[in-house]
Amino acid sequence: MTTGALAGLRVLDAASLLAAPLISSVLADHGADVVRLEPPGGDPYRESARHLWALTARGKRSLVLDPEVAVDRRQLHAVIPGIDVVVVNEPTARLQRRGLDHETLAALNSGLIYVHVSGFGLDGPAAGRPGNGTLAEALSGLTHMTGDPDGPPVLPSVPLGDAVMAYVGAFGIMTAWYQRQMNGGAGQVIDVNPVDAMLHMTAPVLSGFDGSAPPPHRLGSRLPGIGLRNVFATGDGGWVAVSASTSRQERSIRELVGAGDSDAPEVALGRWAAARPRDEVLAVLQEARIPVAPVNTAADILADPHLRHRNAIRTLQAEGGDAVPVPAPAPRSLPGAGHPSDRLAGVGEHTAEVLQDWGTRDLGPGPADEG
Repeated sequence: MTTGALAGLRVLDAASLLAAPLISSVLADHGADVVRLEPPGGDPYRESARHLWALTARGKRSLVLDPEVAVDRRQLHAVIPGIDVVVVNEPTARLQRRGLDHETLAALNSGLIYVHVSGFGLDGPAAGRPGNGTLAEALSGLTHMTGDPDGPPVLPSVPLGDAVMAYVGAFGIMTAWYQRQMNGGAGQVIDVNPVDAMLHMTAPVLSGFDGSAPPPHRLGSRLPGIGLRNVFATGDGGWVAVSASTSRQERSIRELVGAGDSDAPEVALGRWAAARPRDEVLAVLQEARIPVAPVNTAADILADPHLRHRNAIRTLQAEGGDAVPVPAPAPRSLPGAGHPSDRLAGVGEHTAEVLQDWGTRDLGPGPADEG
């Protein structure tokens, strides 16, 4: 039995790739009963991108059906009346062919929350184009603002647009679920795309531009209005990040590093840090209450004492015994509200179970038998 704040919320994840399935992964982290719809033989990510499969399949049961086959489509339609949410990320024409379009599913469940993920949204000149988080990072202005001032724009080395969109999508589901509970059961379509999500990441740049001056330009590791924000190399080959935004913090840095009135505090801090090991730099700045953190690699993350104390990284058990580290659920509910499963489901492991406990019913003979 699923535990957690969202226990009782039933979600069918009929999406693919990374971004859209991450939406329901967030819900599963908090107790929702999420079932991943897989094709016969399993999702391609199981073999081609196992680390991404762990991220997108965590906490989910596995249901194998092929909606393009009539008998499977009928079985799938038979459970729709008993669920709350469906997540899809295919073009409408393909969804119609598979019987997963909104019109078809809403006829089976008028309270269904139908989450349609696309690259650019369901309307507008770009609707229907292939899209993803990378393009959203560019379109939203993030790429323009990332990189050195004299260098080219830089794409982030992590799928930031996908991850941000996942939390936006999960929040959209929660608002729709709340509205349905309060207003008598009506469902709705949730239009989720990474462009809308990423615009909230670059909002400070946009809100500060009134058209009377050139658009803001990338500043490397700096931020407008923040006195001292950068990364600094330490004497042992490590790096630390410092973000000092108050005059008190800047004065403290000057005193610590012995900067004169004419010295730029950033330059002086760089010299000071370069002469010391990373742990000493961190300890001294933390003691002075200067906002500082290590620039962690993946190995550093797994060994970080603060993250280990908080159990911020959990380990999933994949098929074959592989251990895959992933972030623990965020945010946290205090006191704890349950813990999601750490085992990844096998291909179709829960097909019979899901068809039974999600309330399969006989829809009678119909056109679905013909396709």
